[in-house]
Amino acid sequence: MVSSPALLLLLFPYDIGPPSSMSVPPLGIPSDIAFITGPTMLGICLNWGFMGVLAAQTYFYHVHFPDDRLLVKSLVYGLAMLDVLQTAMITADAFHWFCFGFGDMAQLNETFLNSWDVPFLDALIALVVQAFYCWRIYFIRQTILVPLGIFLISIAQCVGGIATAVKAHRLGRLSLIPTEVFEQTLWLVSGAVADVAIAVTLAWALLYKRTTTLPRTKSIISRVIRLTVETNALTAGCAVLALIIFWGAPKHPTLVVPPTAIIGKLYTNCLIAVFNNRAIEPIRSGPRVSATAPAQSRTNNHAMHSVQFAIDAEHGARAGGVSVSDGSAAEGVKVHVVREMELTYDPETELEDFPKAR
Repeated sequence: MVSSPALLLLLFPYDIGPPSSMSVPPLGIPSDIAFITGPTMLGICLNWGFMGVLAAQTYFYHVHFPDDRLLVKSLVYGLAMLDVLQTAMITADAFHWFCFGFGDMAQLNETFLNSWDVPFLDALIALVVQAFYCWRIYFIRQTILVPLGIFLISIAQCVGGIATAVKAHRLGRLSLIPTEVFEQTLWLVSGAVADVAIAVTLAWALLYKRTTTLPRTKSIISRVIRLTVETNALTAGCAVLALIIFWGAPKHPTLVVPPTAIIGKLYTNCLIAVFNNRAIEPIRSGPRVSATAPAQSRTNNHAMHSVQFAIDAEHGARAGGVSVSDGSAAEGVKVHVVREMELTYDPETELEDFPKAR
C-alpha cells in the first residue's frame, strides 16, 4: 500500500516548493524585469502593427495611382522598403533577446541590431519625409528661406539619430542609453521642431492658397490642411513623448523603446496617407433642382442627378415649368440631369491633389 505523499512524489517528481516561493524571481533575474522586457516587447509589437498598416496603405497606393510620376513612386516604395528592413532587423533583435538569449541577462542587455534599426533608420526616414515636405513648401510659396531653414533642422535631427546609433553601437549595452543625452536630445528635439514648423508653414501657405482659388476647391484645401496638421502633429507628439520618457525615467532606459520604435513607421504611413487622400472623391457642387411637386433626390458617382416627381392621375403636376396632365402617367416621371465635368489638377497645391473646373 503506497501512501499518498509517496504516490504524489511518483507522479510529480519535481520540487515546486512552497506557494510563497512562486513570486520570487529565479536566481540572476532582477525583480524589475518587467521594466526591462515589457517596453521592449511592446515596441516590437507596435512596430509590427504599424508595418501591417503600411502594407495596406502601400497596396492601396499601388492600385489607385499606377500613373504617378517615377519620382513619387520611388519615394513611396523606397520608404516602404526601408520600413520592411527595419521590421526585419527588429524581429532579429527579438529573437536575439527573447529566444536565443532567454534567461541570459547579459545578452538581454546587448544592443545587437537595435542601435541601427531604431535611431539610424528612423532618422533617415524622417529626413526623406521632411525633405519632401520642404519641397512642397517651396513649390507652393516660391520662397527658399523657410523650407531651407526647416531642411537644416531636419539634417540636424538626422545627424543626432546617426550619432545616437554610432554611440549606442560602441557602448554595446542598453543600460547605457541614458549616457547618450546630447545625441538623443538633438535627434528628438530637432525632429519635433521640424514637424511643427512644417505643419504651421504648410497650413499657412494652403490657407493663403485657399483665398485665391475657386470656391469649389476650398473644401478640398481645408481637408488637406487638416490632414497635414494632424499627421505632422502625430509624428511631433511621438518624438516629444520619447524625449519626456528619456529625460524623466533615466533609471529605466528601455521605457523609451515603444515611441522610438514606431517613429519611422509613423512618418511613412503619414506621407502615404497624404498621397492616398487623393483617391477621396472631390466634393461636387452644382445647381440645385427644385420643383413644386414632392421629389426624391440622390447623386451617384457618375455625376447624374435623378429627380422623380409624383404625378396625380386626375389633376396632374407641374415640374420645372412643364405641366403634366396625362392621366396615363400615373406612375410618375423620372428626370435624369447629367452633368459632365472636366477636372484638371494643380501641381502647385498638392501633387495633383486639387481639381480645377474649366
